[in-house]
Amino acid sequence: MKRILLSYPLSVNTPVYKDNPSVEIQQQSSIDQGDLYNQFIITSLNHNGTHIDGPWHFNPQGLKISEIPIDYFIFTHPTILDIPKGNDELITKADLEPYEHQIAGSDLLLIRTGFGKFRSSDPIRYSDHNPGFAADAASYLMVFDSLRAVGMDMISSGSVIHVDEAIAFHQIMLGKGRVDGKFILLIEDMNLNHNLSGIEKVYAVPLYIEGVDSSFSTVFTEA
Repeated sequence: MKRILLSYPLSVNTPVYKDNPSVEIQQQSSIDQGDLYNQFIITSLNHNGTHIDGPWHFNPQGLKISEIPIDYFIFTHPTILDIPKGNDELITKADLEPYEHQIAGSDLLLIRTGFGKFRSSDPIRYSDHNPGFAADAASYLMVFDSLRAVGMDMISSGSVIHVDEAIAFHQIMLGKGRVDGKFILLIEDMNLNHNLSGIEKVYAVPLYIEGVDSSFSTVFTEA
């Protein structure tokens, strides 16, 4: 068994969605400069880098990220789907329907569009022209009782260009307006550039920060 990292390290070069502020990392003390220890100040929006969108992100009655039990972030029936998409294209219900039998019974769905290859080679394209999900994809995915999270190789599950679709997708997936409390987490900006055919378990562990909607995540799999 081997472990594969599915998240990106946070850095000053991390691509950011649309007009979000960039990551800043400042060394506060330095052994090389005569201090006794090294220490850093990290300033970042909580949606930069690989992160998990929690319910409160778009759902005013939703849980904050630190209110979700840790077991919720451990997945034992992951499924990966290759659905190629280019600039500004949407993943629709029609794209997902052929995979109904694979999605059924899955607790984590990983969508690999191939767009992740632009993260380092063309970060502006990756940030400003990402594919995203259509609202009808959210309505379709919410039908699957076992599904607890959807991860993707895109900077966001919402396309920068298709704002209305992006908002509706997030609202539906994060449970806005539902009386049963159901939601599906969104794991954005994942590194899916691996052979993941044998994955058995995925850990998507958020940094628990009180009072926030979403948080950075280290994600890895056992294969």
